[in-house]
Amino acid sequence: MEILGLSALATAVLTGLVAGGTELVKRLFDADWRAVVTIIVAALIGGFGGLVFGANFLVGMVFGLATSGYITIAQNVAKK
Repeated sequence: MEILGLSALATAVLTGLVAGGTELVKRLFDADWRAVVTIIVAALIGGFGGLVFGANFLVGMVFGLATSGYITIAQNVAKK
């Protein structure tokens, strides 16, 4: 990712963020409210965790949503 000027951490977080965000949209369209609430709560917990650990709320939410995306990726890999 050096061509794009992204660090390894930024690339990993961005990958998880995209996976988490697209999973959230997919679940919204499927009206899977349990999954939607779970993803939103993960983002909120990340936001408040960010505040506790000295980051800002938005950065924490990004990490929370990215973590939700990593779970989605892991579940999809496990299916195969």
